[in-house]
Amino acid sequence: MSKPKYTRAKGQVLHRFEPGAVVTIPAGTAEITKHFARKQEKLSRDLKDAVRQELSRWRMVDSQMQAFIDRTADIIFVDISSVQGRRLKVRECAKCGALRNIEEVRWREKPDLPCHRCKHPTLNEIPFVFAHADGTMLQLIPDPCPEHGYEFLILERTTSKRWRCRVPGCTHTKKIFRALPPTSIMKQARIANAVEEQTGKQPNPAMMLSPVSDKKIQVVHSISRIDPTDNYDKCFKTLPETEAFSILLALHLGYIDERGKNLINLSDAARAIGQGTAQDQKDLEQTIQSMKAFLDEATIQNILAEKKKIQEQDAGGPVVAELRSALEKISPQVLNLLGDPQTEQERRDRGDELTPEQDNARILREQLINRGVLLDLKRENIDDAIQRLAHLGSAFSANLEAARNDMRSRLGINQVEIIQNLPIMHLAYGYTRLSHQPEAAVLWAFNRSRFELSGDAPNGNWIPAPVYKLPTEAMSFQFDAARIVRWLHINNLAPNPDTIAEPTLWLLERHSRIHSRSGPAFNDRLEASFLIPWLVGSAIHSATHLMIRAIADQSSFGETALSEHLLLSLNQTIVFVNRLQEFSLGGLKTFFEQRLDQACKSLLEEREDCMFDPYCEETLGGACAGCLHLPEVVCRLFNNALSRILLYGGDITTDTVGDGAERTLWWNFRELIGRDEFIGFWDSRLDGDSLTILTSGH
Repeated sequence: MSKPKYTRAKGQVLHRFEPGAVVTIPAGTAEITKHFARKQEKLSRDLKDAVRQELSRWRMVDSQMQAFIDRTADIIFVDISSVQGRRLKVRECAKCGALRNIEEVRWREKPDLPCHRCKHPTLNEIPFVFAHADGTMLQLIPDPCPEHGYEFLILERTTSKRWRCRVPGCTHTKKIFRALPPTSIMKQARIANAVEEQTGKQPNPAMMLSPVSDKKIQVVHSISRIDPTDNYDKCFKTLPETEAFSILLALHLGYIDERGKNLINLSDAARAIGQGTAQDQKDLEQTIQSMKAFLDEATIQNILAEKKKIQEQDAGGPVVAELRSALEKISPQVLNLLGDPQTEQERRDRGDELTPEQDNARILREQLINRGVLLDLKRENIDDAIQRLAHLGSAFSANLEAARNDMRSRLGINQVEIIQNLPIMHLAYGYTRLSHQPEAAVLWAFNRSRFELSGDAPNGNWIPAPVYKLPTEAMSFQFDAARIVRWLHINNLAPNPDTIAEPTLWLLERHSRIHSRSGPAFNDRLEASFLIPWLVGSAIHSATHLMIRAIADQSSFGETALSEHLLLSLNQTIVFVNRLQEFSLGGLKTFFEQRLDQACKSLLEEREDCMFDPYCEETLGGACAGCLHLPEVVCRLFNNALSRILLYGGDITTDTVGDGAERTLWWNFRELIGRDEFIGFWDSRLDGDSLTILTSGH
């Protein structure tokens, strides 16, 4: 049986052609049997920790995934070049419907002969398979007629599909049904009970007969990361870690004006005023040793001081001065927020979990790296775009200016950038069948036997994790820390903003890692130390979802063509074109220039309500498929941490409504803010003198 190779774009390979998938291709319907790949050796070790964290959201995983969680199996990152597949075994005549099982002896050597009944030349694969949410998928094989075999058997497509023999007088029919295998993980009592507890019903005892559809049958679960550029690695990774992260922290805190600067400017300035790279230090030591043979110590120091001045001038005197001033503003207490990477690595090497403080520091460093990579990209902020369009005499300049005014005065977004070449890396860590919900499906690891790696095979037990990197378009939204603090204050959750000199630093000192399983759910009690980061993160996450929906409405992109990358510790989000499907190059830039104002208006005027209100607001916390939920390829947090109430405000009284559900977010939320009404982040009362009027009575 032929097993041709299929070469596809990397996005298609990951999204449609993962091992075990059944896909429709120009040659017919095929089962993908093999991936040809090579190991990716240079990826960060932190990615494995990110996958472990991702797995914490899944209640049910296969044995390989459990072995990775228990650290008895390793993940090997691979880059896929091509795939191999074979067509399905059962064919159907395109004219008379006659069936052919090419596993029968008479067809094995000649599976593509014309129909044995009507001689029609076209036989198509029957595009159906059995599938179940526990990960099982089986090809559909007909049950032959006891008397006439396959000769006159057809697939009858009634409401419930069945096999039927067409011999006159033969009454053979067989309903197509396949029970869930007894060994299925869903048969285990603890799993079945857990599914029922989370979903309200027991797992389906029968496998579903499903048409071949990549999105319906198989869901690939992945994480996305911004991949550091070559310039970032050359400029910042060669610097001492403390110096590099101090510069990135100063950028976030606004101590450095990044306009007109790039990574090379900042790294040259850092080398001039700091220790420099390891190579710089080695060269300096060699120079000093050479001079000691001929010069005294005082002369050497004078020469080195003069050389330092020249180096600072070459790096740009004003840039050096600004960087030196910025670094002096960062206190040791603030630097402690960055943690100690070496200590964290030692804990991981021992197999110990990081402390919450270490975990927060690690995620902050990761997000600061993302922030640094943006400096190396071709990008344009909204202020520069307005000036450029005005210089060209474009009428869109006024539209974009209106969008800027709405964002800064009413949406709490103080800067927007359009990015043309964001280097996104997608990492697929596993898959489920039929369901993407963690509470109802089993997460399966990719089978390493279906991967053929070039070079030496990895030692021990390992799991393949396909990765691919693609530059793509993106928009970055920086949320205003001052407005966030005003919003918290107006809800009695923060001090008077007048007493907070640096809102960005105040929020950073309270940041905490936010992820899909960190909680709390809306029926949980909020921990006091987790309140501010969770509230701010949830509001920013909700705003990003509404922005994605607004972009989809006002552009050529569908919702599934976009994804979010959350930098919640930095009050920043990035919406990028995920490139898992075809898209128009430059489409996001066109939207940014021509339709951003309409998207902002829709956020302010149309999206406060949901088609399922009042039920959505009163019983679901203001988040459902009608307003905030997005497909999983868009939202990596499984639509957790969302609520329109956080943005638009609302009543959070604990009086029961309708069917007895409580009209609130978290059940202790009312007692935390001390009143029945919550003021939303996009409430106009946060502007001007309204804040004083609102808070004067408290």
